[in-house]
Amino acid sequence: MSISSKVDKLKTLAYVAGFLICLCVTPSIPAKAASLLRVGIVAFPASDGDPHRSVSVFTAYTWSPIFETLTTFREDGELVGELATSWEQIEPTLWHFSIRKGVVFSNGRPLTAHDVVHSLDYLKTPHGQTTSTARDLSTIASAYAVDTLTLAIKTAKPSAILPRIMAALYVVEPDHWDALGPDGFARDPIGSGPFKVDSWEQGQVSYLANPNSWRAPRIDEMQILHLPEVTSRLQALITGGIDISIGMGPDDIALIEAAGGYMHQRNPIDVISITFVVEEGKPVNDVRVRRALNYAVNKDAIADVLLSGYSKPATQGAVAGLLGYNPNLKPYPYDPERARRLLKEAGYEAGFDLDIEVIIGSNASDSAIYQLVASNLADVGVTMRVSSIPTSQMVRIILQGKWRGDGFSQVFGAWPTFEPIRTIRLHSCLWPNPWFCDKRIMPTMNAAMEAPNLERRAELTREILAFYHDQATAILLHEIPLLDAIGPRVVGYSPNKGKINYETLTLRD
Repeated sequence: MSISSKVDKLKTLAYVAGFLICLCVTPSIPAKAASLLRVGIVAFPASDGDPHRSVSVFTAYTWSPIFETLTTFREDGELVGELATSWEQIEPTLWHFSIRKGVVFSNGRPLTAHDVVHSLDYLKTPHGQTTSTARDLSTIASAYAVDTLTLAIKTAKPSAILPRIMAALYVVEPDHWDALGPDGFARDPIGSGPFKVDSWEQGQVSYLANPNSWRAPRIDEMQILHLPEVTSRLQALITGGIDISIGMGPDDIALIEAAGGYMHQRNPIDVISITFVVEEGKPVNDVRVRRALNYAVNKDAIADVLLSGYSKPATQGAVAGLLGYNPNLKPYPYDPERARRLLKEAGYEAGFDLDIEVIIGSNASDSAIYQLVASNLADVGVTMRVSSIPTSQMVRIILQGKWRGDGFSQVFGAWPTFEPIRTIRLHSCLWPNPWFCDKRIMPTMNAAMEAPNLERRAELTREILAFYHDQATAILLHEIPLLDAIGPRVVGYSPNKGKINYETLTLRD
């Protein structure tokens, strides 16, 4: 059977299986009132309404209606102010941010520079230092209010990307935070965003419009539902149970359009890969083997067939538009003969077993994609055994380094700073439990993180991306397509990077 026939068969089986699951196991969703917007998303934050404990793009869908950040990004990648109106680098390690005048929290308390300092100070406490946000903001040494609307931030070392980093900090209402503590606040969060929380339940968050917001919404109520399976989100959308479904696949377009909706494609921000655990004694410890596995995989078939042309093969751990993206890098071409030669040179002419742990269901056609990869690798003598694990387990594995195999599915993510080093540094000796540590790249990595300006940081980032491309530390598969299904009632859907424009949406009767 030809490669194209195998791909067509995998695609058909995946679509039919998905549609049958959709019909059989989609949860029942009650009918909604005409003024209520419902959104289905892949994942909920494990910390509920504590916005410091994660910087995943999935949490932004839930938290951005409630909280605001100093800076944010437009869909075209331009950095703009949210709570901050402007910023200036006073000294190499000192920045001033002007805070927007007239912003109030949903309980009516005015927001000032002192409140941003409160959030930053918490991240320096022993408890705060355990959070994901603290790790992203670790370059910040201290912060203080120059006056009510001027925030000063001192960094430990020069940080040209500090304004971009501030997109990771959600500002909480400090009195409420102090009164309840992180756990209590997580169940009853208060921010300055366009909505306030009405109830936070298992699998569903209900919001009411925040009339005090400087971005007051045009709808009165909203619900965000946790629907982790794409088939569940699809069925809910075509039956009218939800109005927006985040994270759909190309095969869903016909059913969505038949239900009166449409598919909205956002610019990609992430790359999906099979990342290798490079350890002594493993076949993937040899760079020739890693390159061979890249040559063995038909990435064009993934992008053009399984993803119907809504994606393209990845060239590096970044996508065009990110700070430091290297336009000179090309994908590893599909060349199984070259793969076999490299495996023979490395002493693996007879092949070997490759155990991979992956997350299934979070990205379009991912199950069929891993089947195709396994088939391609089998053609060069490598048996890839795939184990599906939940996201929570994958996070623990990455944090703790408790690898059970030779690799894992990994997203080279750009959220929330939209520059590659944030993720690339995890693939280096800087990570406490590294899966790849090559000290040759560390001087360049450190120099990039302390670059005096964005131009120098971008230049060094391009060098780093070229190094990782050459070392083939992962099978770079494809850029993750961002496809959202929009129901017939929704008007004005135009999201920014990683954030939905909840406040400007309206609903047809």
